[in-house]
Amino acid sequence: MRIIAIIVAVLAVILGLALYGPGSIAAMRLELEPTQDALLARMGEVTEPLREERTDLHGAEDVEPGPDGNLYTSLADGRIMMRTPQGAWLDVANTGGRPLGLAFGPEGDLFVADALRGLLRWDGQDWEVWLADRSEGGPLVFTDDLTVLEDGRIILTDASLRHGYGDHMMSFLEADQTGRILSVTAPGEYSVLAEGLAFINGVDHDPETGTVYVNETWAGRIWTLNPDSGAMSVLVDGLPGYPDNLDFDPASGLIWSALPSLRSAELDALHGKPLLKRLVWRLLQINGLPDLPDRPPLAVAVTPQSEVRHIVQGPVSPADGVTGVTVWNDELWMSGLDRDGFTIFAIPNSAGPGDG
Repeated sequence: MRIIAIIVAVLAVILGLALYGPGSIAAMRLELEPTQDALLARMGEVTEPLREERTDLHGAEDVEPGPDGNLYTSLADGRIMMRTPQGAWLDVANTGGRPLGLAFGPEGDLFVADALRGLLRWDGQDWEVWLADRSEGGPLVFTDDLTVLEDGRIILTDASLRHGYGDHMMSFLEADQTGRILSVTAPGEYSVLAEGLAFINGVDHDPETGTVYVNETWAGRIWTLNPDSGAMSVLVDGLPGYPDNLDFDPASGLIWSALPSLRSAELDALHGKPLLKRLVWRLLQINGLPDLPDRPPLAVAVTPQSEVRHIVQGPVSPADGVTGVTVWNDELWMSGLDRDGFTIFAIPNSAGPGDG
């Protein structure tokens, strides 16, 4: 009897170390809506891109039309670049960090969500730090994306309070739900609109209604947000991929969302079983990560009434997935955090929900 008790005690210690010992994963429970069957049925059609452009530029995380008619992008080397409608590419500035989201204020000021430095404003000569990264003594951990409202308020996403830039895969495996949305009114002045979100990411707004749209990446959903009250409601759930950056197109009234990867049913299932995921993590530490889902260029367009109007899916390639999408000059531009150049598609003309 004593031997059995000793064996049970040893096994309990081994299990405890496996679940909670050094190197364990801080798994969280995340209940997910499965991918909508109607969306899965529309995933078979592959659209060929019109062209690739500037494959010598790496890591264009965001693509943002400017008030001057030019297109702006943020690169892995810290540069902000501008493309003119005539095709010229010009350097604008360099943040000295890792710029992600870009947005222009009502006065034409350029604001940048820099994952290494924080929330920045370009004054034409230098960068003004509005909210600093924690490495510089500020409140931000994973400064991700932003949009600037007509009254000058900045709606900013801080994707995770546990994992900074470069550690997003661990955030995904944990089902990390520490992301928050901030309202920034001036340098150093902010309030928290929402928190406890599973990697809150791309954000944009409708300038006519003031409604804010925001992506919750690990949850596979898009939210609407009231920037005055912080109230949120689900716009669409059960997307076929993990939504990243988001762009509101005023001309069509559509919300475009880039999906850098198709969803993994196996990993999604583990999010509801945190203890099992802790054990699986130990196997992954030995055997390495499993093959990830395909990462074709992929974006969806959603109406403010929650209808997925378009799905644009390019051919699968060895390249990383796209994290940015925007409509510019009657074309659909896609780019990625760890991808070379830009992939440009024709904008779908069809209006029916079954048209890709």
